[in-house]
Amino acid sequence: MATDYSDQFDTIRCRFDHETGIGRIVLDRPDSLNALSMRTLEELPTAIETFDQLDREGEGVSVRSVVISGAGEDAFCVGVDVDEIGDEQYPFTASSFREALFSVESFGAPVIAEIDGYCVGGGLELALMCDFRLASESSELGFPEVDLGIFPSGVGTTQRLPLLVGPSRAKELCMTGEFLSGSEAAAEGLITDAHPAEELSDAVDAFADELAGKPPLALRAIKDTINQSRNVGLRDGIEYEYRAYLPLLNTDDYAEGAAAFSADRDPEWQGT
Repeated sequence: MATDYSDQFDTIRCRFDHETGIGRIVLDRPDSLNALSMRTLEELPTAIETFDQLDREGEGVSVRSVVISGAGEDAFCVGVDVDEIGDEQYPFTASSFREALFSVESFGAPVIAEIDGYCVGGGLELALMCDFRLASESSELGFPEVDLGIFPSGVGTTQRLPLLVGPSRAKELCMTGEFLSGSEAAAEGLITDAHPAEELSDAVDAFADELAGKPPLALRAIKDTINQSRNVGLRDGIEYEYRAYLPLLNTDDYAEGAAAFSADRDPEWQGT
C-alpha cells in the first residue's frame, strides 16, 4: 500500500510505499527543467519532514530509503529558478536553498538521486547532498555558476567536491563550468554509477530495494558516522565559503552575468 502526499504540494510529488519502505520525491516543474522555485525550496524540507513524521509515528523505522528524481525526460534539476533571482529575493533564496538541501543531507535514511538529463548548478549541488547518485549515461552534469560571476556555494560544494574528484579537478570543474556526461561523471567518481537511459529507473529501483532490505538502524548509523567523519573540519570550510560567496551577490559582475544570461549574450566582465 502506498500513500500519495502530492496533493499537499504545488511543485513536487511525494509518495511513500508502506510495503517496501521507499519514499519518493519528484521535482515536478518539467517546463522549467525542474528549476528550484521559491515554492520548491519551501516544499522540499516539508516532504522530508513528512518522511521524518512517518518514522516518529511508526513502530521502528518506517522509511528505509528515499529516491529524488525530476519530472519529464529533459532534466533532474537545473538549479535555482533564474526568473526568481533578483536583488530583493536572492538573499532569501540563498538561505532557503541551504535549508532545503541540508534537510535532504540530514535525513536519516539513505537518499538516492535519480539523474536523467540536465543536472547542473544547484541541481548538482542537490544531487551531491544525496548519499548516492545514479544517472543516465547521456545526462549532463556541471557547475556553470562561474559564467554568472559567482560559484557553487552555500552548502559546502567547494568543500565536498574535492573529496569526490580531487582538489585540482574540483577547481577545474568550478572555474571552467565544464559539463560532464553521466558516463564521464561516473568514471571520475562524481556520481555512483551510470546506466543507459532506458535502464536507469530499473537500476534505481533495484538499488533502493536493496537498501530498503538492509537493517535500517545499521544503515542510518553507517550514514551518520561516515558523514560525521567527513564533517570534521568541514563546517568551518562551509561557513568560510558562505562568507566569501555572499559579497559576490552585490558585485557589478554578478549583475552583468545575470543580465547577459537573460539577454542570451556574452557577458562583459569588469572585475567589480
